[in-house]
Amino acid sequence: MRAAFTDIVENQRLRERLRDDIAASSLSHAYILEGAEGTGKHTVAMRIAAALACQNKNDPAHALPCMECPSCKKILAGNSPDVITVNRGDKATLGVEAVRELKTDVYIPPNDLTNKIYIIEEAHLMTVQAQNALLLTLEEPPSYVLFLLLCENAATLLETVRSRAPTLHTEPISSEQIERYLRQNIPEAEKFARENPQQLAELITASAGSIGRARALLDSKRHVPILESRKRTREFIRLCSSKRNSAQTLRFLASLSQKRDELTEQCNEILLCLRDLLLCKQTEHAPLCFFSDREEACTLAYGFTTPELLALCDGITDTIERLRYNANVRLTMTAFAVRCGLLQ
Repeated sequence: MRAAFTDIVENQRLRERLRDDIAASSLSHAYILEGAEGTGKHTVAMRIAAALACQNKNDPAHALPCMECPSCKKILAGNSPDVITVNRGDKATLGVEAVRELKTDVYIPPNDLTNKIYIIEEAHLMTVQAQNALLLTLEEPPSYVLFLLLCENAATLLETVRSRAPTLHTEPISSEQIERYLRQNIPEAEKFARENPQQLAELITASAGSIGRARALLDSKRHVPILESRKRTREFIRLCSSKRNSAQTLRFLASLSQKRDELTEQCNEILLCLRDLLLCKQTEHAPLCFFSDREEACTLAYGFTTPELLALCDGITDTIERLRYNANVRLTMTAFAVRCGLLQ
């Protein structure tokens, strides 16, 4: 079987589908590439463009794309005028003006490729007006055009847009594959693995299956606050387990951010941690989302009954909801501590 998209990590079904569709010349004129941030949507889009232009496309002795021919190299270096990236720039949304420019450009034939590929980044941030402006072009584009709409959640796009473009999904990458990729491709990661293996494991877990996020977290400016936040979450869980030190609990609550968005993020992390503890009480094999060390998670889980963990989950969920409706930050957290018996 011909190798294809060999530098895309995991995502076996996606790679096989693209290989078969390209080989059969049966690609749709548009696709939605859906997946969490950092799961490789842009990489997949660029590899599709390279595969379509690859000078060894019809030679099964070469991988698809071959990554070596002049066409592949030109596209992957970002130098092809026929691979156009559309993004929102410094604006909060992708507006109708950008789509109108695209619609004008669509009817200019390709410069040096057979196809003209438009990669629309963060398509989930397109305004309704922009999506409606794109509809007719999506439905009846010139034969040489391929649209790739990159988004985190296809459900945020209009149904009329989704009906004109099949959705392809990029999958979260396993922690083992992320570590292997980082250590093979990034010298700093190999050094990190030798000097701080536990911290690297923590950061990979925090990346939630995203190679892009894991790469970014190797920067100390990014990973130091992440590690500190995860440390605070563990401290909170241990406080909940002991329930014997009101003064320590109050000091912990005072140390939390007073900024609503940051506190909400911390609460979501605590909820993720509690989810792991509940799973540990039910099964030995469920994948964990917060803990990189299953033994640590199981040890903490044994400090709670299942009803206690469920009560904490309810309390944190209620706190997140109250923060969303602009409740007073300090009073909200104090009410949570009282409700869960942390202040006795």
